[in-house]
Amino acid sequence: MTDGTAAAAVAVVGSANVDLVATVASAPAAGATVLASRYEEEVGGKGLNQAVAAARGVPTALVASVGDDPEARRVREHARDRGVDVSEVRGAAGSHTGRALITLFGGDNAIVVAPLANGLLTAAAVDAALGRLRPAVVLVQFEIPEDAVEAAALWCRGAGARLLVNPSPVRPVAAEVLALADPLLVNLGEAAALAGDGAPGDDGPGLARLLAPRVRSVVVTAGPAGAFVAAGGPVRHVPVPERVEVVDSSGAGDAFAGHLAARLAAGDDLAAAARAAVAVATRLVATPRDRR
Repeated sequence: MTDGTAAAAVAVVGSANVDLVATVASAPAAGATVLASRYEEEVGGKGLNQAVAAARGVPTALVASVGDDPEARRVREHARDRGVDVSEVRGAAGSHTGRALITLFGGDNAIVVAPLANGLLTAAAVDAALGRLRPAVVLVQFEIPEDAVEAAALWCRGAGARLLVNPSPVRPVAAEVLALADPLLVNLGEAAALAGDGAPGDDGPGLARLLAPRVRSVVVTAGPAGAFVAAGGPVRHVPVPERVEVVDSSGAGDAFAGHLAARLAAGDDLAAAARAAVAVATRLVATPRDRR
């Protein structure tokens, strides 16, 4: 290992971006222009954000691809300063670090991601990185190529590591990846998309029951309703610990995923890990972005 970090308990295989964030009074309609009341540029990406969240609990490494531009150094420094091992964050020659265009309005958000260097993360690079890191838990999301996700899943199968699959942004998932997911971590919309035609889009317990036979375990997050967990038995409800006013929902899903991975790596069972993750996400949405 490099960077002076401990061996990784969690490896997050995913994206690293620079986020371009505009706050507006309301979402623009098609063809309309609105003026932002606030604009910021921040380091983000689902992979990096989840790694930062996991690193608050256990030693965590990020496996990612960045460009050969100045933003790549900014990404590495941001992650390293927050305790993430960046020894497996590789530069892609001739490419730009990924970008995310984020619009915040009324406590909600809309996001467009340009993968750029994230799209150059290869299966071979993922397999080699995980072989060096030897994590107990691997967390993947879908802002990276499908073959990189599959390489992480196959490495977990061979090494006996636990695989967390967060299919966001949602797309079809290879059957062999789904079969190894422990858990499959999805919100209501993602769960409905994966469950197929006719799935109840607002029924967390029902969606968890539909997906459970296809995976080792499943966690369906449901915003203010908390989460629903199925792991070889009845669906269990994990409620939010307290009702809060939502100030900014951005980043809540990534915080949940990272903390869930960390708690599982620390030895919690899935229900206990989900309770801890729900509590973290609940506090986050009630906290203004500039105070996080």
